[in-house]
Amino acid sequence: MVETITVLLYGNLASVAGTTSTAVDASSVAEALKSLSTRYGENFREKLYDPSGTPRRFINIYVNGRDYRFLKKLDTELAPNDEVSLIPAVSGG
Repeated sequence: MVETITVLLYGNLASVAGTTSTAVDASSVAEALKSLSTRYGENFREKLYDPSGTPRRFINIYVNGRDYRFLKKLDTELAPNDEVSLIPAVSGG
């Protein structure tokens, strides 16, 4: 079942999208990311995914504060009012 969830965007993803928060209809993390990529276009998609179509390693994805890698990764199911956060890692030297 497709549910309306909230997505919080940070860093360059928020800059490209022009917002820090949006709602999408999705039943899984994969569907939510696909919806965002369609909505915000190629530049957003390139920042989110590597050339193979996998989310980039430095994009941290959380579902209700829990790292999606410790859930079911892209297959993590979403429920009404869930919150997905996309947080690019920041590094420096």
